[in-house]
Amino acid sequence: MNTLFTRMRRSTSVVFMIMVLFLTACGGGGSGTSTTSSNVNYQGTITLWHSWQGSYVQAKQAIADAYMKKHPGVKVVLVHQDDVVSKSTTAIRSGNGPDIIAYTDDNLGKIALSNTVQPIDTYISTDFVKSTYTSAAAQGVIFNNHVYGVPEAVETITLMYNKDLISEGQLPKTTNELLAFEQSYRKAHPQSYGVVWNTQDPYSNAPWFYGYGAQYITPDGKAHLDTPQAIQALTYLSSLRPYLPRQQDVNVSSSLFTEGKAAAIIDGPWSYATYTQKAKLHVGFALLPTVSSTNAPAKPFVGVKSLWLAKNAKNPALAADFMKFYTNAANQTAMAQADGEVPANAAAADDPAITKLPAIVGYSAQARQGVTLPNTPYMSAIWAPMQDALTVVWNGSQQPTPALHDAQLAAEKGIQQINP
Repeated sequence: MNTLFTRMRRSTSVVFMIMVLFLTACGGGGSGTSTTSSNVNYQGTITLWHSWQGSYVQAKQAIADAYMKKHPGVKVVLVHQDDVVSKSTTAIRSGNGPDIIAYTDDNLGKIALSNTVQPIDTYISTDFVKSTYTSAAAQGVIFNNHVYGVPEAVETITLMYNKDLISEGQLPKTTNELLAFEQSYRKAHPQSYGVVWNTQDPYSNAPWFYGYGAQYITPDGKAHLDTPQAIQALTYLSSLRPYLPRQQDVNVSSSLFTEGKAAAIIDGPWSYATYTQKAKLHVGFALLPTVSSTNAPAKPFVGVKSLWLAKNAKNPALAADFMKFYTNAANQTAMAQADGEVPANAAAADDPAITKLPAIVGYSAQARQGVTLPNTPYMSAIWAPMQDALTVVWNGSQQPTPALHDAQLAAEKGIQQINP
């Protein structure tokens, strides 16, 4: 299954500031690894395969241009591929393919075990990754205790509200308050809803499960879908059924929020432009509610957009040097200003130029409480069973305990069929 971000992502149009990249991106690649300018051959071509579109491509091309300006003997070629992972795997098995692969972290385990990408520890250390990037971002590029690349940006979902309908102080801070808010808002506005989201999607509901102390899967590839904590989470979700639409998906919830028929929505940066630029909503941000019974924050998945070193990279040291340059603080700051992405570089995330941008600040704050989207190759066996469980509970045809028991059995069967 392709990453959920590919399925959900929408282009985010933010004021473009490409020239900033040329003014700020001329710093070195970084420090803290065995790769230094003295042992890098700055000659040759770096080919990077990606799935970027629109302003994303322009922002990233600007970084590549700045690197080539700094190193005239190097040519960086960005190549768009509709299906980066599968095409990279096929090409590399034939002895071809790119030097760098750009995609989200939930595919890392699969392509690492298929030898499509290779560890990059020789050039970029674990210590460097953990000290340079935010925690969730750093975890996204580490698999089986090896570093496979660098993170460039993170994505997560958070609470977005319509300032014309509700104030920040009225937003629920706990799950108990969320239930009460859904009730009261629905009563006061019979044709509208309080907080909406895709209640039948496992990605969108991960915050509640992980906030209750559950987890979909562990790094060793074992499913944990029918634990007491998971049952508590789904039981809580089922308590919201009377106050939210019976037919819930991403399109329904998005339409309700866009039309002013929902005061708030749980959604990600891929939708921000739709709400603010197309629908002209005055959007504010708030953290997801704390789970009342555990006193733990709701913990959404944090997807990590990454650059990985391909198995057939012609000059690994050069590719690693470009990766460090690409994700240094100056470039990450300029990229975020240009295309609205949440930077993975910790210094960039804290840069005053970034902390004055409400959307990036909102998503970044939520990401700090999130859980890295698992990069185990067995994660693909979890999505369908969890969606089935959420669907049957939400439509009232099954109770949480048997629904999750069925999901666990289906996930275990799916895991057994995966041959990484």
